[in-house]
Amino acid sequence: MHISEIYASGFRCFSADSPLRLALSAGLNILVGPNDAGKSAVIDAARYVLWTRGDDYIRPDLHDFHVDAAGARTSDFVVRCTFDGLTPEEESRFLEWCVNESGKLRLHVCLRASVRASAGGGSVVTSQHRAGAEGEGLPLDGELREYLKATYLKPLRDAERELRAGRRSRLSRILGAMPTMGPQAKPGADPTKPTLYDTLAAADRDVRGNTAVDGVKTSVNTDFLSQLSFADDPLVATLDLGARGSFDQILERFELYLNPARGSERVLRGLGYNNLLFMAAELLLLQSHPDQVPFLLIEEPEAHLHPQHQTLFMDVLAARAAPPQDQEHRQQVQILLTTHSPQLAAGADLETMTMIFGHRAFPLGAAHTRLEVDDYEFLRRFLDATKANLFFARALIVVEGDGENLLLPALAEKLGRPLSRHGVSIVKVGHRGLFRYSRILQRKAGAAVGVPVALVPDWDIPPPEAKTLVTPRLTVDEWEDEDLTAHIATLTRDEGGGVKAFIADHWTLEFDLALQPALAADVHLAVQLAKTTSRQPAWLEKIRLEAAQTYAAWQSQGLSAVDIAVNIFRPLHDKTASKAEVAEQLAKILRARADKPEAMRATLPPYLVAAIDHVTGGAPAPAAG
Repeated sequence: MHISEIYASGFRCFSADSPLRLALSAGLNILVGPNDAGKSAVIDAARYVLWTRGDDYIRPDLHDFHVDAAGARTSDFVVRCTFDGLTPEEESRFLEWCVNESGKLRLHVCLRASVRASAGGGSVVTSQHRAGAEGEGLPLDGELREYLKATYLKPLRDAERELRAGRRSRLSRILGAMPTMGPQAKPGADPTKPTLYDTLAAADRDVRGNTAVDGVKTSVNTDFLSQLSFADDPLVATLDLGARGSFDQILERFELYLNPARGSERVLRGLGYNNLLFMAAELLLLQSHPDQVPFLLIEEPEAHLHPQHQTLFMDVLAARAAPPQDQEHRQQVQILLTTHSPQLAAGADLETMTMIFGHRAFPLGAAHTRLEVDDYEFLRRFLDATKANLFFARALIVVEGDGENLLLPALAEKLGRPLSRHGVSIVKVGHRGLFRYSRILQRKAGAAVGVPVALVPDWDIPPPEAKTLVTPRLTVDEWEDEDLTAHIATLTRDEGGGVKAFIADHWTLEFDLALQPALAADVHLAVQLAKTTSRQPAWLEKIRLEAAQTYAAWQSQGLSAVDIAVNIFRPLHDKTASKAEVAEQLAKILRARADKPEAMRATLPPYLVAAIDHVTGGAPAPAAG
């Protein structure tokens, strides 16, 4: 039995006109997306319907009702969890709450809430939990409610406090729910296998019989309490471990803590390790308790964990969320988690992920995206933590190499549209993977994701002036018209939705920048600076002077702008200068220039300006090509 869908209408950020319909698998489900997209609202929707095991008691309040763009608050909301895959035992046990849909029994658990003005001028929120797709079925009784309760791990949890001994500690409730931790042996149980209660009771008897303990108890009773008692109300104390109290009190004495890395003295371990220990205890309960649905809600499991441990934890989650093998005696755990960690996202199977963007859910499985089967295989190998920041961006620029990756942030700053202020991520993917990453955010059908994506591929066809540099490669004048048309079609083949291609106008990024009259001298200087490893001020000044003289000589010789750009680009083509180093040097030079955004807009190649506008909400971008 597992949740197959979470539905929310009028709840928080999910309006009645655009409700949440989130399909879930029986195993691992990962929600990614930028802040305030609706991920926590999804988790809370499940918590409100099912309730959770622990101290937190939640009920709807005024702030849970959706507020529209005009500022009007809705008066009703409905949240529903649909359960599928009921076992025969679950079907018979909860038959009166189930519905038969196309010959299959299904359980809908629905929360309906309303807010009404009270006589005193305030607001009154009423709610009810009932079965049925619209909440038209029977109310939920205690047995069903207990069975459906989820386990919830809140963000920035205090794992050390949760595992500490104390009244109603979380650890005591975990232990008390374990089938093997029952308080007493059943009739006919093997007397050679004492229960925990038996063991503690025996230890308690031994403690009470200890000479020192008995001496303290006798002294308290004889020297003090006997003199403080009324004749008809004697005060008598007992000193022991308290094992004769309730079993819950015994469990509340337990602590779970990590052993020291070395030695035997107990020490405090780090927040990350304690967080792992706490999550391990919760997972143990979920997979071994037969009388509850194993449904785990986790917000930001990466809290306090370094990247390598995030990867290990994801491996553990994936294993527990997988169906048990033949010899495994455990339940399959259904997991719904939210994360802002590129490390977690990179290590997860793309098919398990749903992107929450603009208060809408976009599953990333093969049935929904424009990714091909081999794209999923490619991304499984090459989608690393650096590239996985695409799942959390408000907008995205996908580039081929280091030059664009290092230069575009500086160019955007000079245009007055810094990428970080607009939530834009740059993903460098290499030449062959450019379109595979953008297809993650494109849909086969339905609404577009809404993340503006700018693809910035090179034109990759040299001009005639570079013939001696690129022989035997064909220059643009040697291409047939139909081949050029096909080349453009290849570079723009995956446009659609928010994805647009912004192609270099002439050859590559660096060549196009060198073609701009107001930038050529700076690009030439950046190339010359990139060719030296020395950073001695005197040497750098010498390079600057020589670069300026060389550039002036080209101009005095009457070379065309294209010929000068070819000369500037030659060290990059010959690999005597690194594109990454050139981009780093040029970014420094451009940031030091005093150009206003309007002047820089007229100076830069138009396709770069258009790409930055597209992802930052600037001027409308022209068509690619």
